[in-house]
Amino acid sequence: MISIPVLDDLDRRIVAALQVNGRAGWRRIAHVLDVAERTVAARGAELLRSRQVRMTGLTLLPRGGVLDSSIINVRCVAGMNRVTAAAAAARSNSVFTYLTTGEADCVFELMNERSRSLATLVDEIPGMPGAAGVETATILKLYKGTHQWLPGLLTDEQVTALIDHEQSWEPTGSVELAPLSREEQEIARVLAADGRATIEELARATALSPASARRRLAHLQASGRLFDRAVVEPAALGFPVEATMRIRTLPGRTESVAMQLTRVPEVRYLAFTTGRYQLFVNIACTGHDTLADFLMRSDWTEDAVEVDTSMVLHALKRSGVRMDED
Repeated sequence: MISIPVLDDLDRRIVAALQVNGRAGWRRIAHVLDVAERTVAARGAELLRSRQVRMTGLTLLPRGGVLDSSIINVRCVAGMNRVTAAAAAARSNSVFTYLTTGEADCVFELMNERSRSLATLVDEIPGMPGAAGVETATILKLYKGTHQWLPGLLTDEQVTALIDHEQSWEPTGSVELAPLSREEQEIARVLAADGRATIEELARATALSPASARRRLAHLQASGRLFDRAVVEPAALGFPVEATMRIRTLPGRTESVAMQLTRVPEVRYLAFTTGRYQLFVNIACTGHDTLADFLMRSDWTEDAVEVDTSMVLHALKRSGVRMDED
């Protein structure tokens, strides 16, 4: 595991505010946190400059098509773990890529247009350098995405004060998405590189008026085609122990277990998948004791037949952003 220093209290709260609303102005964040605007602006700018937090816009299939999302578990040839993980992270359609302990050496999420799934899963992924074995699980339903993870650093009132809009619909499973317009694709491209790009910058890039650019952006966000994400290492927020879990549940109890897990603050990601295990979980904890306590809780384990836990050794990619590149 890579050692990452914990940010101080104010920096962590600024990052938490950006997790709620990555496009909120420094004045607004300062008001919510009850801190001087000058201080928040300076701290926030340094967090972005040093890339301790990275703002991005994650877009789902900008050219349209039927969405297929998969969790890929790869067993690697001895000594090739980093090479295989780097190849997975380099794929433009991979969302996260982790080096892990356990049965799989590398775990990553892949978003495909269905017409490309056969070639991708049968030819390209097994042919990655260093891959000795591949296990694929299709995501049928996403209960919680990492952009919804709020690590409990802000009060409910502060979170409410920062929210501009609700992204109530998030496409998963077999859903057909219409292609984005040229202007919308350009907005998505700009925000992928800088999630805090101004409306004026978006207007210049698209040759739209600022009002039109603002409307297009709002539509992309409200329709679940673009997600603002503050990408940060959980360890920097005080959660240095990260793990993935694959959970096999009792028949008919998958939904019950999933509902219990969505209420656990440490759970960052939760998906219902095909395969031997019905649920895939990514969790970040304050320590090994906290993780152990979570794994022994009776509220969700009583309906679990099998739990396979792997530690995350290193994240090469989060929310579509390479973490191993400056």
